[in-house]
Amino acid sequence: GRVRVAVVDQYDYQVDTPCSQPERPCEEDPSQILCKYKDQIDFFDMEAQFAMGPVFARHLGNRMYRGEYYAMQSDAHVDFVNDWDTRII
Repeated sequence: GRVRVAVVDQYDYQVDTPCSQPERPCEEDPSQILCKYKDQIDFFDMEAQFAMGPVFARHLGNRMYRGEYYAMQSDAHVDFVNDWDTRII
């Protein structure tokens, strides 16, 4: 695959489901995005109570960079406009 995704997931272990967990086991439904592209998605899960805000999460995301030719970082505080992906290329 040409695209790699790295996710820093700050969540409450007692309440939330981690982003790395598909809705159903991959053996039951391998067509789910997390199953289909599992070799291209990396996760860093962390307990929300230990999160030190968005800047620290961005730092962790930056540490997941593996020398890709192009890289882009986004977080939950970003709003995308329609067709952002075709405009940026």
